[in-house]
Amino acid sequence: MSTATPIMLALLLIPIALIELGLMVWALIDISKRKYVKGNNKVVWILIIVLVSTIGPILYFFLGRKEGPDEENITPYKD
Repeated sequence: MSTATPIMLALLLIPIALIELGLMVWALIDISKRKYVKGNNKVVWILIIVLVSTIGPILYFFLGRKEGPDEENITPYKD
């Protein structure tokens, strides 16, 4: 049974690590594309995302994202 334990542990930890990495990458891409974030301090949010592990990206998605003035309603200028 001792040989199965490390394999079972790896099967449990690898998906968790991939989810954590995916959330972090997704949050960093999202923050780089946004003009506005709550608190107007992207550097602080990036540090929270990177340093607070799994909870950091979740906090950003629920608390840090901010739609700027008319960000959703911008239409390109046409001549």
